[in-house]
Amino acid sequence: MKRIKKLLSVLLILVLLPVELLSTRVQVRADASALAASYNTDVNYIAYATEVEDQSQTNYCWAYMADAVLESYLMKTGMASNADFSEQDMVRQLSSGYYAFSDLYSGGSYRQALAYWTRGRSYGPCLEQNAGPADYYVSETAELGRYQRDSDASKQNYIQKIKNLVVKYGAAGVSVYFTAQDRRHMTRDGAYYYPQELSPGVNHGVTVVGWDDNFAPQWFYNSLTTPQQPGNKGAFLVKNSWGKYDASSIGGNTGYYWISYDNYFQDAFAVTQVTERSKLYDSMYETDYRGFYDFGYGDSYSQTYQLSGGAQYLTAVSTYVREGASYRIYLNGQELTQTGGTMAQSGYHTFQLANPVSVYGTIELRVDVSGNVEAVPMASAADSHQADGNNVCLKAFTRYQSGNTNPSWNPGSSWNPGTAWYPDTSWNTGSSAMVTGVTLSPQECTVARGGSRLFTAKVLGSGNPSQRINWQISGSSSRYTRITENGMLYVSPDEVSEVLYVYANSYADSGHSASARVAVSKDQNPAATVSGSGTGSSPDGTKGTGVTNINGSQTGDASVQIPGNSSGSTNGNAAADGSGSTGGETEEDSGIVQTGEADKGLYTVWEDGTVQYTKCTGKNRTSISIPANVRLEGEEYEVSVLGEGAFRGHKKVKTVTVGIHVSQIEEYAFDGCKQLKKIMIKSEQIEYMGENAFRGIHAKGVIYVPRSCLKEYREMVRETGNKKVQVKAYD
Repeated sequence: MKRIKKLLSVLLILVLLPVELLSTRVQVRADASALAASYNTDVNYIAYATEVEDQSQTNYCWAYMADAVLESYLMKTGMASNADFSEQDMVRQLSSGYYAFSDLYSGGSYRQALAYWTRGRSYGPCLEQNAGPADYYVSETAELGRYQRDSDASKQNYIQKIKNLVVKYGAAGVSVYFTAQDRRHMTRDGAYYYPQELSPGVNHGVTVVGWDDNFAPQWFYNSLTTPQQPGNKGAFLVKNSWGKYDASSIGGNTGYYWISYDNYFQDAFAVTQVTERSKLYDSMYETDYRGFYDFGYGDSYSQTYQLSGGAQYLTAVSTYVREGASYRIYLNGQELTQTGGTMAQSGYHTFQLANPVSVYGTIELRVDVSGNVEAVPMASAADSHQADGNNVCLKAFTRYQSGNTNPSWNPGSSWNPGTAWYPDTSWNTGSSAMVTGVTLSPQECTVARGGSRLFTAKVLGSGNPSQRINWQISGSSSRYTRITENGMLYVSPDEVSEVLYVYANSYADSGHSASARVAVSKDQNPAATVSGSGTGSSPDGTKGTGVTNINGSQTGDASVQIPGNSSGSTNGNAAADGSGSTGGETEEDSGIVQTGEADKGLYTVWEDGTVQYTKCTGKNRTSISIPANVRLEGEEYEVSVLGEGAFRGHKKVKTVTVGIHVSQIEEYAFDGCKQLKKIMIKSEQIEYMGENAFRGIHAKGVIYVPRSCLKEYREMVRETGNKKVQVKAYD
């Protein structure tokens, strides 16, 4: 359960989370993650995806694809809840001015977008609602290039790598052959296929958000080609940029497509790290304003810069790297031992220095590469199909000492220990951190539907690396199956998948992760019986106060089942004396005391006494009340949390009353409740409202709140991403 969300949301508003720095050279290898047969396949609920947009009659699909990838990364990492970047600003900046491209009108690629993201301070990315650039700097990417079209093994490896990017970073951009004019001839109910062997190349960019390895060939049909259907099963789920109400897309109104694995695709990429610009540098020195063209022959390249503004500290160096190649970086002939190493993946890479180096006047940066004869990253010319002479992609980042930008400042003066440019991190000249791996326990286990299991992870390395973990799951068929920020996996009672995968990703270095396989079992033990009489709401469910009883005895008006846990017992009473047990680890040990249903609502009781309204089970109810309290085995608890997706997709509910003790309304709580016109919030102590909590409610819906909380709650509702719903006060 996310019990500290308000604190986290405040911190994220103020600053982006710190990035751990490499302090010594290290050989980095990509992790081979176990992946489920399907991931993120519910087109009505795509995790880490913003709204589908429409490129209209332009050739700028690459800009929409690139922004969608960046937006997904920010959502995945929690750096932004629902970022919306301006494609028009990207195109404007790249097509005008001294460093413009001359051929954007005929199309582009993610490399142009990356040039826009990584230029100096006066450039993008720019949010749609803001006039100026946001404080985001894309400091690292993963770029897959192309596979061998005549090698099935090469393609399968490519598909696997795309999946890894999606799981770790939220989404991956990919280029395909797909024309808007012929889309109705190439698709069947949003399933797109064009034979790889006939594909003339690529001409369109889409965003991969999920996959299904068992997607059947018969769901595809292309009337323009022979064969008309793929020979193999499997497809990616992709977000397109031809508008949400695209008749050829899935359902005719989603903007999403299934694309067969048998299509040809290339140039897959993902954003793998974003840093706050203002915390990274005061000055950036660069000559590669148009970004990267291609790698040229050579094993060494350099760039010389004349610094402006007096003595500075070199804080970072960026360039383009190749997977498997080893890098050494030199400043004025002296090796920067804090940087370099063997690269796990190709792409743009920013080497940040744990201990910045004092510089003044003219500096020369040189990069020596071993392990690849084509290692020189050539900068792009105005014509993106040509290199910009001998210009290379090699940037330098510097900062001034806080409060001292005077050119006469003595470059020999020591760094002020009180100065900090990484948020929440005080400068420590002796600090260094390096992540070398992640361990996860257990690596294999069984969890029953309705049960839970606590996972623990440890980040390995030197210099006291951050232990923060980004938890993820894949393979789930239920939107209610989830894993908390503390590693608690909860398997929903309606989960139908037989296998899930849990991922523990190092937040400081997302290239390191560990995975666990979870077998999902049916309830093999007798379910505990929970019964009681509901006294907390009126028959129509509109009353917002009172007590809902969940009684451990076998008597009462309503009897419900508490799912068992294959790895242990529930805390429900299987017998009248409360002695029922299935043995082994209990739910209390894993954080959950009990789950139970009352008045068409599923509740979760946690060991700290917190009670969450987890899910509405009354699919035909039009009026629902979340009570103030729940009584369990004679003890009364306050209902303080409205759980993630509690009412999601409820097709008939029209009014909801939220009880007086609720302090958190979690993500997607009312998402997709199209008939929901009235939400009455009686609580005056709400501290957190999650992203998209009110997305997709009725267009004329109104949220009524206490007058004393009107301003604060209205702002919180807007921060969830819903800019239009009315928020009104009642006395």
